Amino acid sequence: MKDSANKASLLSSIDKRWTAQWRLSRPIRMLVLMGTLAVAVIMAGTILLVLEMRAKEISDAKRELITLDTSLTEQTARAFQGVDLVLSSLLEQLQTEGVDTVEELEQAKAGRDTYLLLNARAAGVPQLDALTIIGADGNLINFSRFYPIPQVNVADRDYFTALRDTATDKPFLSVPVENRGTGTWTMYVARRISDPAGKFLGVVLGGVNLSYFEDLYRTLQIAEGGGISLWRRDGVLLARYPTLIGIGKTFAIKSFTEVLLHANAGVYQTDKAIDGVARVVATRAVRDYPIVVNVTRTEYEILSDWRRSAMIICAAGILCAIAVGLVVWALARQFGAYEAVTKAMAEREVAVLAREQVEAQLRQSQKLEAVGQLTTGVAHDFNNLLTAIIGNLEFLQTDLAGNSKNARRLAAIQRAADRAAKLTGQLLAFSRKQRLSPKVVDLNGIVDSMSELLRSTLGGTIRIQPRLKVDLWPALVDPTQIELVILNLAINARDAMGEGGVLTIETDNVSLADPDRPGAPPAGQYVMVAVNDTGTGMTPEVLARAFDPFFTTKEPGKGSGLGLSQVYGVAQQSGGGVRIDTAPGEGTTVRIYLPRTEGASAEARMHDALAMPAGVTRIPVTAGAVALIVDDDSSVRTTLSTMATDLGFTVIQSDNGKSAFEQLQDPQRIDVMVVDYAMPSINGAEVARAARQMRPNLPVIFVTGYAVAAPLDNEQWVLQKPFRSNDFARKLRQALASTDQTASVAVGQSSETG
Repeated sequence: MKDSANKASLLSSIDKRWTAQWRLSRPIRMLVLMGTLAVAVIMAGTILLVLEMRAKEISDAKRELITLDTSLTEQTARAFQGVDLVLSSLLEQLQTEGVDTVEELEQAKAGRDTYLLLNARAAGVPQLDALTIIGADGNLINFSRFYPIPQVNVADRDYFTALRDTATDKPFLSVPVENRGTGTWTMYVARRISDPAGKFLGVVLGGVNLSYFEDLYRTLQIAEGGGISLWRRDGVLLARYPTLIGIGKTFAIKSFTEVLLHANAGVYQTDKAIDGVARVVATRAVRDYPIVVNVTRTEYEILSDWRRSAMIICAAGILCAIAVGLVVWALARQFGAYEAVTKAMAEREVAVLAREQVEAQLRQSQKLEAVGQLTTGVAHDFNNLLTAIIGNLEFLQTDLAGNSKNARRLAAIQRAADRAAKLTGQLLAFSRKQRLSPKVVDLNGIVDSMSELLRSTLGGTIRIQPRLKVDLWPALVDPTQIELVILNLAINARDAMGEGGVLTIETDNVSLADPDRPGAPPAGQYVMVAVNDTGTGMTPEVLARAFDPFFTTKEPGKGSGLGLSQVYGVAQQSGGGVRIDTAPGEGTTVRIYLPRTEGASAEARMHDALAMPAGVTRIPVTAGAVALIVDDDSSVRTTLSTMATDLGFTVIQSDNGKSAFEQLQDPQRIDVMVVDYAMPSINGAEVARAARQMRPNLPVIFVTGYAVAAPLDNEQWVLQKPFRSNDFARKLRQALASTDQTASVAVGQSSETG
């Protein structure tokens, strides 16, 4: 069993190797094709030679059969002429004697002298069995075999009725008749006896012994498988050697009939002769008589020598073809070995180059991943700081209300904090940790809706040229983020074009193969939106760092270097990718690939994943509600607690997950829990899962410096840092209005931390 498997594996390996060589090597293909052509020529020549030899054997046999048939036909004609000559002499004698009436015929020829005459004449012709004179009434007048004449009437015989009813001087040949006593077959040659006026007086009849012809044919010693037969022209078999059952029967032989319809002689082949064997038949009609002689041989015997020669020739042809095949195989192996060495050397060079490219791509991917992780941590911590800053700014704005000078300063601080929050949002976009709200969108519609915004942003020196694909597939993406992506790319293009140019925005349906560079999406079907400019383009060095955060070629104060980073992050987080095609002086094309979706059904599935489950318990909003605040950052925890207190909540604080567990186990009243999603040791998801088990109706609000993973991103239960006190108040009111713990528990089942 194992040997069979090994053999099969070896054969499969050889087959694959030869298949690969055939596909890749043109010299081997040409060599194999030439060898195949040579083998085909050899085999075709062999077959043609064998067929030509067969045709020659058949042709030679036909000539021999025609020659023999011609000779036999002459002998047969002489045999019937001998009988007919006897009958003609009797008629001449009757005319000489002046026999003109039936009575005269009966008186003149009924005597013993006539009997002796007939007997003598019949004895002189070996094929003649008997001579008979028959009267007009069908009774025998005289008979060469017996005297006195037996009382026999033959008025119903075919020869009698034919000659009685038709005035003719031609002989008539009857159907053969079998002698029941001896088993011999006889046919009759008859001539009409007429008076000078043509009146029918009787018939002179000669019986021809058909065994005479069988004896004649036997003496010829024809070849094995041969046969000679004598036929009446209407298909009645008269005699045959070798003897066959069927003498006297009519055979409807189509080929035989067709030949005689067009000529008195010919040769034909039949698949099924009267003995059921395929034969070659030469046929010829006997002159002046409706008799046909056939000479035949079986095809098997005719082709016996040809078969032996054909086997030798075919064997020689096959050996030649095998020899050519072996030569081609040996040459192909030599070519294959040579090409394998050449290919191995080329592949080695390609592999070295490919490895260098892969290593470069890997380094770039690792760099982007490392920068992304670093950016994520920085953005998360910075969001915590901003939460405390923005929260305390709001407290100060409330405390210092009415002091315009301080209000202006606080407003300036607030604007700076908002800019910082926007900056962290861009960092999270690059690191793919921002919160997305993907929907099924029509990118053509988004591009159309942005036309006015782009025109006002880019100015009149830049012409916008949309190329939107008809029947564009729907895409699954956050519409707000894709609008920001298109706007960022348009602004970059504007800066690259300087004094003006053409900005082309194109959409298309694309199917991609495996990625060939960092940022490219995996193989699949995507909806593409591309932004092309006629600007200065990028050098390879700039292109290599295009996605790096804070990398920019713009002058100080004109860009943060986060535009393409944000594009990269949005595309990657949406499940797609980015491709940049550029060259110095030739402009830049940035292609964004977004995952194709089936349409509304996909959006409905996502909506179902985020929707609140049925069967929730409603509780009224009450004054003095208790909120459990869980956050490991003391400044954030203090800020959240202050906000909740200002809203009328009684606050319980916990600085870690373990402390939160203890608070949950305590039978004290807790109406809502606010928990940081990312905490060391025990994260917010685990705290939420424990809360679900201990207090099934307790609503849980997550606060996070960046997004948790879909489909856990339910806006109703997640609050993105930094946020304002109004946002926090709205979340608390929503939580108290609906205790939907199912969503929080689902979040708690995630092992990710934020």
